[in-house]
Amino acid sequence: MQNILAVWQGLTQSRRLIVIAATVAIFLAIIGMSRLATQPSMTLLYSGLDSAAAGEVVEALQQQGAPYEVRGTSIYVADTMRDQLRLTLASNGLPESAGKGYELLDELTGFGTTSQMFDAAYVRAKEGELARTIVSSSDIASARVHIAAGSNNAFRPDLAPSASVHVTAQNGAIGMSKAKAIRHLVAAAVAGLQPADVAIVDSHIGLLTDQDDLLTASNDQERTTLIRDRVLRLIEARVGRGNAVVEVSIDPVMESEAITERLFDPDSRFVISSETEERSDQSENSGGGL
Repeated sequence: MQNILAVWQGLTQSRRLIVIAATVAIFLAIIGMSRLATQPSMTLLYSGLDSAAAGEVVEALQQQGAPYEVRGTSIYVADTMRDQLRLTLASNGLPESAGKGYELLDELTGFGTTSQMFDAAYVRAKEGELARTIVSSSDIASARVHIAAGSNNAFRPDLAPSASVHVTAQNGAIGMSKAKAIRHLVAAAVAGLQPADVAIVDSHIGLLTDQDDLLTASNDQERTTLIRDRVLRLIEARVGRGNAVVEVSIDPVMESEAITERLFDPDSRFVISSETEERSDQSENSGGGL
């Protein structure tokens, strides 16, 4: 101890400050390393929840005293507690689903339920089930399905069913292949509904048109509008909605060309041309004998 005190007294003021700073830094480093060693590793609990559902999950975690972290729309908990927390939250009905499906039909009773009420509940249940199926995709954050059922009125047979789907992707906008899959999914679930009657609305770029619309357009004006909307959608996905203006002009070419080809196989015999000649000889002996 005397040697340490003698060395300390022999140091200048600047060296004493360096020694004190180094000691504090080492002490803080030891504390930080001990916290990192004791802090549990965090793993994903839920992701893509809406604000209401995420708030209920966070409140339940606070009541249980479980460590958690909120990173954007994702909730992380300790790796060793994730499975137990999921079972506990599920027993409490958390996270609550954004939309109900066929369980809506369980709430109906036989007394006081008219056919119109059942039909309306059945459509709502089908919309909820379709929305659940769409959201089950990893790149879809949320979805809402609206179905306009056709009329059973014999005086209005022209009212065909239609549907619209509003989707929000996890990152950016959904692709055309995903939109086409959603169209066919909804159309296959509703009797009499055609994929062309299902409108897909993306929350970032708006209405998504079908790729076949360009081929079925009846005039140049419709083709111009379709091409302009598609180019605008591609640009707005990069620069943001409302930050681009696109103008398209179509100059159709009405000329046609006919090409005639003659193919010959060198390994087989073929006739290029043929000519037929007929000859006929006729003689008559009319002389008399002597």
